[in-house]
Amino acid sequence: MGEKWKIFCEESGDKGIPWKEGSSHYYIISAILVREKDEQQLRDIIEKNKYKVLRMKAPLEWKKLKPGQKKDDKIISRFLRKVKEESPNFLVAQIICNKHETIGPGFYDRNVFMNYLYGLIFKRISSFLMRTESYASLTIDRNTDKIAQESLRNYLSDVSRYQTNSFPRFSKPKWINPEDHAVLGLADFVSGIALRSLNNYYEDVNPECKSCQRPFGIYNCNHSNFMYKRSFKNLIDWNYDDSMDNWDWKGLLYHPFERKNDYHHLFIPR
Repeated sequence: MGEKWKIFCEESGDKGIPWKEGSSHYYIISAILVREKDEQQLRDIIEKNKYKVLRMKAPLEWKKLKPGQKKDDKIISRFLRKVKEESPNFLVAQIICNKHETIGPGFYDRNVFMNYLYGLIFKRISSFLMRTESYASLTIDRNTDKIAQESLRNYLSDVSRYQTNSFPRFSKPKWINPEDHAVLGLADFVSGIALRSLNNYYEDVNPECKSCQRPFGIYNCNHSNFMYKRSFKNLIDWNYDDSMDNWDWKGLLYHPFERKNDYHHLFIPR
């Protein structure tokens, strides 16, 4: 029998497709996996560094961070680094959807769009749980209506059955608020960081920096005006974690996949 895991999922960015003026350029979904036996330790470390590094008394949520801190790449990067260094091993999976490049009749339905992107993550998570003979309890932010919750629950169950040809190895979703659990709060936090960073990349980064194909160019180039080199690079490294056997997550998933090489320098591991 394999280990028991906890899965915490959160998203950032409005779900509207196609993109409209005033909406977010990207939609991000993040999943954090931690062994059940390590859950409390991870919660404690998040809480400690939330206060020690970020000086936050409120529960960890991206929207509760002070506006000035959201722009402070150094302090966000330090928080992420301290959590990773001090915590028991945990896994991170994210999918980044560029809404400007996402087309198709099915995506005009918000529930279909959200389900599809969650499904891309859970295809891999389901395979991991099957290969390791593990089971997991699933927690998702309750910031969706009841119809959307039921639609997502059924869809993830179907995805798991299709991918593994067996019953899901994760529980039906438990719907809670991010402020009620520090690990779900961390999932919300990394989704917020990714959305902020990529919106800055889309809106402000020099065109020549976007077209540069040098490895790590956008992170170490002196004239690049990408504001969040440190914190976003931390998230990339988290997504490329190869410390776990049978974990086949090969970095940030970028949708649509056909265009991912246009942003290759954003997705290169350390």
